[in-house]
Amino acid sequence: MKLLFVEDDAELARQVLEELSNDGYDIRLETNGSRGLEAAVRGGWDIAILDVTLPGFSGFDIVDAMREEKIDIPVIFLTAKSDVSDRVHGLSLGGDDYLTKPFSMDELRARLQALTRRYSKTRSSATSLPSGWKLEPLLREVVVDGKPVSLQPREWSLLRLCLEHEGEVLTNSFLLDQVWDIQFDPGTNVINSTICRLRKKLDRPEQPSHFETLRGRGYVFRRHD
Repeated sequence: MKLLFVEDDAELARQVLEELSNDGYDIRLETNGSRGLEAAVRGGWDIAILDVTLPGFSGFDIVDAMREEKIDIPVIFLTAKSDVSDRVHGLSLGGDDYLTKPFSMDELRARLQALTRRYSKTRSSATSLPSGWKLEPLLREVVVDGKPVSLQPREWSLLRLCLEHEGEVLTNSFLLDQVWDIQFDPGTNVINSTICRLRKKLDRPEQPSHFETLRGRGYVFRRHD
């Protein structure tokens, strides 16, 4: 699960980053509102944890921009303020939960788990697979027509991203950021190589590929059924 965490308090950021990383979350930290906003609207996150008061843009500004871009992921606000009006404002912008500082890590974990359960039900019902496919996340396998196909970690991450954005054009920069955590183009064909491996492993012979290359634009995943 990929978390975006935007917090300018160095000690709090260190503690949350360490604890949640140890819990198995893939967490990215940004320490100011400008970089947090840039990362947020790039998309690809499962949950965002946003401090309200930040240098540059506020947590409110970030979630407002996310909702404008139709990025509908759960958001937890962190704030030192306990005013009801402040909470109401954040929730009205599209936030899902609120934690007042100081808070315990156990409480943050509980809020994350509750939001994960709530949103996973929505996503699982909304995400449909090509006919004959079944995902086995713990094994990183795709069962195709009853035959298990094992995937490498990057292949699995890329496939899941494609499934979540079916029919959308995924650019090289977006894929490099979300799958390889690279914020620049290294000038390699790592994306194309991974796509080619997925085609060989998952596409059926003599049928159109699920992974379409749009030259100069990126890639699109299609179910074809």
